[in-house]
Amino acid sequence: MTRCCRVVKALSYSRPIIVKAYSPMSESSLLAAIDLGSNSFRLLIARTTGNGAAPSVRAIDSVKRSVRLAAGLDTERRLDADSRMRGLEALSVFSDRLRAFAPQAVRAVATNTLRVAQNSADFLADAQAVLGYPIEVITGHEEARLIWVGASHALSDGRRRLVIDIGGGSTECILGEHDDPKMLDSIDVGCVNTTLAHFEGGVADERRFDRALRVLKQRFAPVARRSRALGWEHAVGTSGTAKALSQLARHALGSPVLDRLALAQLRRALFAAPINESPVFTQLKPDRRAVIAGGLAVMTAVFDEFGIDTIDYCEAALRDGILIELWSALAGTDIREQTVTQLQSRYQIDLVQSRRVAERACALYDQAARAVREERLERRALLGWAARLADAGRIIADENYHRHAAYMLRHADMPGFNDAEQGALSALVLAQTGGLRKLRGLVAGELGWLSVLALRLAVLLERHAMGDERAPPLPALFFRQGSARVELARDWLDAHPEAREDLAEEAARWTEQRLLTLLEIREL
Repeated sequence: MTRCCRVVKALSYSRPIIVKAYSPMSESSLLAAIDLGSNSFRLLIARTTGNGAAPSVRAIDSVKRSVRLAAGLDTERRLDADSRMRGLEALSVFSDRLRAFAPQAVRAVATNTLRVAQNSADFLADAQAVLGYPIEVITGHEEARLIWVGASHALSDGRRRLVIDIGGGSTECILGEHDDPKMLDSIDVGCVNTTLAHFEGGVADERRFDRALRVLKQRFAPVARRSRALGWEHAVGTSGTAKALSQLARHALGSPVLDRLALAQLRRALFAAPINESPVFTQLKPDRRAVIAGGLAVMTAVFDEFGIDTIDYCEAALRDGILIELWSALAGTDIREQTVTQLQSRYQIDLVQSRRVAERACALYDQAARAVREERLERRALLGWAARLADAGRIIADENYHRHAAYMLRHADMPGFNDAEQGALSALVLAQTGGLRKLRGLVAGELGWLSVLALRLAVLLERHAMGDERAPPLPALFFRQGSARVELARDWLDAHPEAREDLAEEAARWTEQRLLTLLEIREL
């Protein structure tokens, strides 16, 4: 098989990664991606440059700390104190490197272990305080997508690829070509949890390995069947396990590739001597050596189920995908904007009307929100997207369309949106009409309720303006310490008496639910 590369260096350096969606920016800038993985916490800092033709993202610093977070999960899936402390110590080191970074230039994501830990919220509160930046717990699907963004930009020859990323607590399996992933899957088996489940005490004999292999192959079988139906021509491995096994094949076994023969030789070496005494495995750093038995078992199961003969290592993965999308967002090409546009088309939403609602909702929000803060700007973006997708449920039925839309958005595949953002969008479209009691527990904070009020007013005014050549004037909205005042032109209300009635009913709803101490509708 002809290969375009044996080892691809992401962001490192032999060549820049080209960001394909770009708006010119005149200055170099620094970006940082943080990955709170199940085995290691990693920080990657890159410099972005571009003067209009082809921007590039080049790594200039990286920090890795082995925390083995997944090893700290007890039988009730709670993180123990030691693993939490290791994580916080790592983030303290990262924080020192990031003191001068703007909030919009940093993205921190957490993966499998913090997805499943029962006390992840407690840890994340401490972690964000130490780091000084928000931390997103991303879904396995979103993790797979970001891995594909990173790997596909590094491997830019357009071949149809299967990408396998074996982490500490999960393995992501992605298949696609160019910028288009056809399959995105995450299986919650990785090198750490497999080592803990099947190689207790570091003992890796043939019986235990075969038992682990049977379990793992069952987990990968459904995904492998889908991959065979789609077809692929080149297998690529990313992240720590693939890197370690490729290095062992090359340096310990003298094999130029990681193939079935090399895996079989590594398996025999695993059984021949304790890992910490093996002339093969002692070439690894202690933290990687501690989880290599599980990593080798997972990789062997992947080879068997997916029918892989040879896998090439690519250094570009999750953090690289984060950096590319950070740069794209700063350059005005947020992947979330593309997702919303695609959903509007899929759900046959009236683009002109939805734009009017979004513009009015955001204008109302801007009047009432106090200081311009990053949190405010992010909430404003979510409000605009929710307004543009508010009518999505009408593709099912006009009755209860807001409930249909909320369900659809909560469960849709929405690249670029994390779980919290998708939940916020779902809550906003649910909030656009009807009673307010249903929102308790879904909406929080002054800015959250302001977003709801702005959207409801925008939808109400749009409903009464349908068929009217004269658009309703933008109300003045004042919001302070739990009370709000809406000022609207009397002549328009005189021409639309039903709108006056609906506004009075809206004020009564907010007062009844005690969400606002006062919602006053004033006519000018």
